[in-house]
Amino acid sequence: MASDIQALRVEKLSSHGEGIAFSNGKAIFIPYTIPEETVSVEVVEDHSSFSRARLLKVEEASPHRVEAPCPLFGICGGCALQHIEYSAQKSFKQRAAQEAFARIGGFDAGELPIVAGEPYGYRNRTQVHATKDGALGFTQANSRDVVKTPRCPTLVPVLNRWLSSENRKANPYRALSALIGDRPRFTAFGQDEHIYIEGRDAYARAAVAGKDFQFPTGHFFQSNLGVLEMLIERELGPIRAAGRGEIGNEIDKISEAGRPHEADGIASGHGNYALDLYSGAGLFSLFLADRFEAIECVESEAASVEAARMNLRGSSARIHFSDIPVERWIRTPRATYRFDTIVTDPPRTGLSPDVRSWLGSAKADTLVYVSCDHASLARDLKELKNRGWSIETIALYDFYPQTGRLEAVARLVRDAQ
Repeated sequence: MASDIQALRVEKLSSHGEGIAFSNGKAIFIPYTIPEETVSVEVVEDHSSFSRARLLKVEEASPHRVEAPCPLFGICGGCALQHIEYSAQKSFKQRAAQEAFARIGGFDAGELPIVAGEPYGYRNRTQVHATKDGALGFTQANSRDVVKTPRCPTLVPVLNRWLSSENRKANPYRALSALIGDRPRFTAFGQDEHIYIEGRDAYARAAVAGKDFQFPTGHFFQSNLGVLEMLIERELGPIRAAGRGEIGNEIDKISEAGRPHEADGIASGHGNYALDLYSGAGLFSLFLADRFEAIECVESEAASVEAARMNLRGSSARIHFSDIPVERWIRTPRATYRFDTIVTDPPRTGLSPDVRSWLGSAKADTLVYVSCDHASLARDLKELKNRGWSIETIALYDFYPQTGRLEAVARLVRDAQ
């Protein structure tokens, strides 16, 4: 392809943190640029509906442009926005979410409050890679190669100290692999002075909002515990059970009969019953257990279910685990029960059509939808609104400063019948 150099005006930020400009009606994605900047770029990928370009020069800089604190910024692929002052980052990401809800969801989401913590030193969980010569680091931008990383400003201090210490060794991965096995990519989790390494430690531990959790070290767990605690306080704090009703009575019968500490005998009723879809290691369920007498946990990943059983073992609530995919669970008799509240935290792709359809007819008063992708959330909310749910609030959570990623929580209530 012949070199295609253009001067463009950047208009907005994508959900991946790239600037977006337009040429002849086609979107051009340009990393490391900022809305309202004029830039010279070279197109490096040209597709029918969009192009990608490499930044050559900033002709007219944004007042929000700053010097990146990390010398590997632009080389390491972990961060996309260190060149943007943090308050502006939040504003640009907020606008991108508002646009997604309007364009995909077909509704005006309003101001969309954005909840944030520290812009750096926040990350408790990271995936570390071995370089070809045995050092430790992260993958390069737009490449599978790995760059040695002496330190990372987004990591919490304990992980940063560990990474720096390891990389002062001649071949840190060789020594580490004796403990973790042949894992050229592995997860490290750290909080306070504790570090857990995948392969060395089967389970990691975390303290979140006064509760202790354990989870498989190599499996997903939220990477920003500070913002996670804010989300729990804001979104789960106000949830209360409707009151002791038929479900509470069924729980008494189970207890009197000496049944296991599970909700197996709970039938369709009113009040005191919560549903946690995609429940993982039981993070949200443990907080729901303070508010409800019974909780249904639906999670298909066996290791996560095992961790959830450990985390919820001492709970005062009756817990039932359904260790099957949500798409199968919605076809079981338990899916006909009535719930006070449903909490759902699906993967990035959002809810499947079958789950959206089930939620449209589910017997529940409140739905709390935790999303790591506002595009799929916008799509799902559009259908839920058409199936009898009203959006009460939507809030944004900046779990990953210096990246384009943004999480959101929508609280929905049933329309009056």
